Amino acid sequence: MSHSDLLHSTWASLPWLVAGTLAGLWLVPLARLIPQRVLQGAQADLQEWQGPGGGLERPAPEARRIWVPMLNAALWGFSANPTSQPEFWSALLGACLASALLLLALIDWDTTLLPDWIVLPLGAAGLGASHAGLTGHSLLASAASAALVLFVLGVPAWLFQRLRGARGLGGGDLKLLAALAAWWGVVSVLYVVLGASLLTVVWNLAWRRFKGLDPEAEWPFGPAIVAAALVVWSM
Repeated sequence: MSHSDLLHSTWASLPWLVAGTLAGLWLVPLARLIPQRVLQGAQADLQEWQGPGGGLERPAPEARRIWVPMLNAALWGFSANPTSQPEFWSALLGACLASALLLLALIDWDTTLLPDWIVLPLGAAGLGASHAGLTGHSLLASAASAALVLFVLGVPAWLFQRLRGARGLGGGDLKLLAALAAWWGVVSVLYVVLGASLLTVVWNLAWRRFKGLDPEAEWPFGPAIVAAALVVWSM
């Protein structure tokens, strides 16, 4: 790519980078406000919902106010990459999907909670995008993919919990994977599950070795799902 082409590409992406940064500034406070409202509405003890991020009673790290808007801006810029010349609505949907996934990762990291407030509209948006012809497959295929993921992953998870008395795949994780299937289909979600599983093992071991983990904290699967999903989305 020549210098002039690079300059033109950067200039064309500038509005998306700015919009992504501004949207990213809201993700950090929303990642605390939404789970607080969900747990308060369920009359749940906030201290019981604690992930590696320390739960809702610990202040969010200041570094998040820097890297989250920067990462969100990069995701929005990638979604509207002028070299691929995506349609405006397709680019906007991709950008919003990436922001929603980033928001879910932040919430799950702190609380091990994937709120239906975000996950269910995300799945509905995937069905709507398929109906509008923006995902590459039909509404019927989108709905069938989501249902198949719920069955293929949900039944073994239910059997594991019944036989072992311990939760394998959480309900929020299963709903998120079904929502992603509505966007991308079954095959892509299987790649997401494989990548997220490998990442979770490495991430968990490294975190426990170098950072330590509160005995009361659970390890969330959602951030690894999001990381793997963003990789699949970018390919």
